[in-house]
Amino acid sequence: MQSKSLTRRTALAATGAVVAATGAATAATGMSQKPLRAQNKSDVIVIGAGLSGLNAALLLEEQGYTVQVIEGRDRIGGRLLSLRDIPGTPEAGGNGIGSGYGRMIDTVERLKIPMLNSAGRAQMTPFELYLDGERISAEQWPTHPKNILPEAFKNFSPRLVPLVLLRQTNPLASFEDWYDPKSKPHDISVYDVFKKNGFTDEQIDLTYNLNVAYGTSAHDISALMMWFNDGWVASMEGGPPTTLSAIGGNMTIPETMAKALIGEVHLNRTVVGVSDTSGGAEVVCGDGTVYRADHVVCSLPLPVMRHVRFDPFLPSVQAKAISMVPYFPMTQVHLVATEPFWEDDEWSPDMWTDTVAGHVIGNRHNVENSDVTSLTAWARGFTAHKLDRASPEEGMAWVVSELERIRPSAKGKLEARYIKSWMRDPFAGGDYAVWEPGQVTEFLHATGQAHGHIHFCGEHTALSNRGMEGAMESGERAAFEIMGL
Repeated sequence: MQSKSLTRRTALAATGAVVAATGAATAATGMSQKPLRAQNKSDVIVIGAGLSGLNAALLLEEQGYTVQVIEGRDRIGGRLLSLRDIPGTPEAGGNGIGSGYGRMIDTVERLKIPMLNSAGRAQMTPFELYLDGERISAEQWPTHPKNILPEAFKNFSPRLVPLVLLRQTNPLASFEDWYDPKSKPHDISVYDVFKKNGFTDEQIDLTYNLNVAYGTSAHDISALMMWFNDGWVASMEGGPPTTLSAIGGNMTIPETMAKALIGEVHLNRTVVGVSDTSGGAEVVCGDGTVYRADHVVCSLPLPVMRHVRFDPFLPSVQAKAISMVPYFPMTQVHLVATEPFWEDDEWSPDMWTDTVAGHVIGNRHNVENSDVTSLTAWARGFTAHKLDRASPEEGMAWVVSELERIRPSAKGKLEARYIKSWMRDPFAGGDYAVWEPGQVTEFLHATGQAHGHIHFCGEHTALSNRGMEGAMESGERAAFEIMGL
């Protein structure tokens, strides 16, 4: 094995220097279900075969460490999930890679993953509003009786008002200032920002709470997190629009990363215990499998870690963060139109509604043209909770019935093909971490703190990026910790 005594220059050169798939690498298609009793002790155990865990594993292998990746699901990819049996292969997880996703772009280039510029998918027709069963066009909205917005916002669709307001009021000189302790005064609720700018509760309900962007309401989401997110997104604006997607679905990216590993990913290994020992670390799985290594990288989402016993106990602030930081409730229903009903009524296929269908987007995933290949109904926040109280079959039927009620031209022309609740996913507990007021300054740094030989990664520990790029950033940091940097 190569020496682990690295210079900083060597390690930084390895950032993103992932190994290409070799003939010796095997596809992670599953393993025997028989428990393994601490066989083949490795240098590092990585828990979780999503982007963060796989990036850490590849970087460590590049430096000569022996790595064993284990995954509770029966598939690779974590919260990347491509629906390959639906026309256009819509995504139930991460949708696209922006121009500022440096680690992601480096990885797909090194692994030679076929990509396409999917920026055109976002060039959607104007959203129709559906409030109290009434269709309101974009042209009608500014003067419509249901438009109760402040005068300065009357020309904006309700869904855009939070984005505009937060950008206008962003106090951060740099988006990375969000994790500076000096930003604590800004760790307030989005509700407080609205109220300070003269919005009534009814206006906040219409613009934020109806189809939330984060959290479940304006009361339980930190404006500091939203200002960071706004600044991060703004940093990628300018120049030609570029959004990359993997041909065959974005899940192809972690699948290819897994194939590039020297060792095979062990699937169906649900972790129930992680111990820091004098000689390293030990991981115990629910089926009795025990793994031992010098280090453990844990990429589990916070809600999943609530069911894992850590020995010795984690520091109190870190343990409190695991128990208290919420994850975004989001449920998607993926639909296929048997006929283009939007051509019959000449309205947009894209809808912003006050029903359990939430926010409906027509997916244009046809490489040759901009035809709608499928539709996704995005239920978020309390709407997702409402939908989750029904069975999956009942939930899909409910969404279809509501869309047929508010959109008569769709009657008999919609098929619900798939429903995905990230809250009901036992390996996720929600779509991603959302910080409540005060939690950014109390918990953000603690979530990624190493605990002896146990290291933590995942998008919830990222400081400078969000989403897929945040996951990659966090995996890189965990690998560097083990390298001693």
